Amino acid sequence: MRLALSVGLLLAIPFAAPPARAATPLTLAEAEGRAESANPRLASSRLEAEAAARRQSQARARHFGQVDGIASYDNYESPRLVRPISIELFKDPALGMAQLPWDRNQTHYGLAFQLPLLAGGALHEGDRSAALARSAAEKTALFARDEVKTSVRKAYRNALLARHALAAARQYEAALAKDEGDARLRVKVGAAAPVDASKLTYALRGAEAQVAELASQERTAQAYLAALMGEEPPADGWDLADVPDEPQAGPPAEAAAQVTAQALAGRADLAAVRDATLIAESRKRLAIDAFGPRLAVEGNVFWHRATSVSGSLETHEIAVTLRLPLFNGLGRIHAVHEAEASLAAARERERGKELEVAAQVVEARGRIEAARAQLVAGRAQRELGHEVARVERLRLDQGTGKVEDYLSARSQELQGETAYWRALYALQGAEDDMDLVTANRTGEAR
Repeated sequence: MRLALSVGLLLAIPFAAPPARAATPLTLAEAEGRAESANPRLASSRLEAEAAARRQSQARARHFGQVDGIASYDNYESPRLVRPISIELFKDPALGMAQLPWDRNQTHYGLAFQLPLLAGGALHEGDRSAALARSAAEKTALFARDEVKTSVRKAYRNALLARHALAAARQYEAALAKDEGDARLRVKVGAAAPVDASKLTYALRGAEAQVAELASQERTAQAYLAALMGEEPPADGWDLADVPDEPQAGPPAEAAAQVTAQALAGRADLAAVRDATLIAESRKRLAIDAFGPRLAVEGNVFWHRATSVSGSLETHEIAVTLRLPLFNGLGRIHAVHEAEASLAAARERERGKELEVAAQVVEARGRIEAARAQLVAGRAQRELGHEVARVERLRLDQGTGKVEDYLSARSQELQGETAYWRALYALQGAEDDMDLVTANRTGEAR
């Protein structure tokens, strides 16, 4: 009776209750926040978006022209004019050519500027391409954030699953250790056969190995979670806050076409691919515009100095320059063909991405349906496992059961407990994936 009472008390302990842990607490929201601020992939995508914004500023800066400082020192084989010849040098008729500023060693310095007036569409299309590239980079960073946060939630639940499985295995091990001790006492008083105690010992050794394996899996799961957060796990691991709530029955599922349309309209990564197609269109127009004229205002101001000249001689120039592209070895024609091929490739990538998104929606819906069925089965396996183990224990105590049946029931109880948590977290993860592929950010509160 004492043995039956002790076993009954053991079975009354909740199977999935994790042991007390002196570890650093970490909630799911904290894990997501730390990953968003320190994940290397997110940091890289944010920097890419910042670089794209700087490139857009560079494209805008081309509208304001260019000013360069120029300086040179010249040493000639014989004296040459220090400054370009002009009528100003002959205003004094008493001076001859020999009196002009000649020198072998000369220094020239000044400023040169250029202001584009007509660039054949290069400025406008450059602005448009840079703006689209920035938009694509920002959308890519946004989707990368959603992907990483979904991965963090999945990794967090995987660590919780390993924790629950480990807690169940440890209690399974503790129960077998007690059963084995009781069996050894029975063998000593002749109330049980030695082979029954050996069977329990055999099962206990297997449970010990299973505990060690699950402990390793929990450490691995926490290490992967830490990698997503951009840090290393603490030495004693994290005490994760459980998220065991079963999803509530929501409104009827939306039609497949409606969900797919939502994904095609809201996915940031697909929008980035569409921006890339628009960039390819802009580059094609730019290649065609290269056949057009170029008009610019150019000028310079220079100071010329030499050892034989007192002070410095100043010159300046302003010109309006018109350039008409005529021939460059058919390079511009080939550039147009290249742009057309790149545009066709970009359109195919966009079409392929749309098909990929639609397929992901179908896959996510299927995973949710499968996970819901698994949760129903897992819940039943959990309840039945506890009950069957309790009954087989009573039969064994009453002498009507077999050790093999009891051990099998214990093993099934452990499997049912683990199956429940696996199915629960699989359903939550499937719903997270559906939120990701349909760009439903309202699901982040789960």
